[in-house]
Amino acid sequence: MPESILIVDDEETLRLSMKARLDVAGFSTETADNGEEALGKMKGREFDVVLMDIKMPGMGGIEALRLFNELYPKTDVVMLTGFADFSTAIECLKLGAKDYMVKPVDATEMVARLRSLVRSRTSERALQETRRNFLSMIYIDLLGPLKSTRESLERVLKSYPSKLKADQQEELAAALAHCEKMISRIQSMDEEIKQDSSLEIERPSR
Repeated sequence: MPESILIVDDEETLRLSMKARLDVAGFSTETADNGEEALGKMKGREFDVVLMDIKMPGMGGIEALRLFNELYPKTDVVMLTGFADFSTAIECLKLGAKDYMVKPVDATEMVARLRSLVRSRTSERALQETRRNFLSMIYIDLLGPLKSTRESLERVLKSYPSKLKADQQEELAAALAHCEKMISRIQSMDEEIKQDSSLEIERPSR
């Protein structure tokens, strides 16, 4: 599926020319002429990248950028700026924009930079998937068996104390302590993971 790009600019000629060039390059594009319209289009379809002009009537680019970061954090925003707006463009980067381009936008450079950004997004998604798989492995392959082992050790120590020698009880108690320590470490990591909204992993029942 081609990467989707939303072009937001109040200059119709520029907006349509960028759309035509990106369509030819293989992107899936839509357009909007201000921030409000762009946010409206995001309600029906979340885009990979938004090309956002800074100065527009109605909701301008900076205000829209703040809302995009809040409502659609997985969408990358690239700002479009005039030659006299470099300081504003730098401010946009501080506010969370991934990049900025100077108008009039060079079509070849635009395509190259967007492809580079998309590759970075793809690599990041692959890394997140690897992390999810690894963490799921920890929970499914380690936490479950550790809990079962803990229950078995507790049952033996509780049910057969008279049949165990002192050194056997000590060894079983030490093994139980190791299980408790490992379970505690994994569960502590679980709390940290829950705070990372980018990681959704499968967890066994506690």
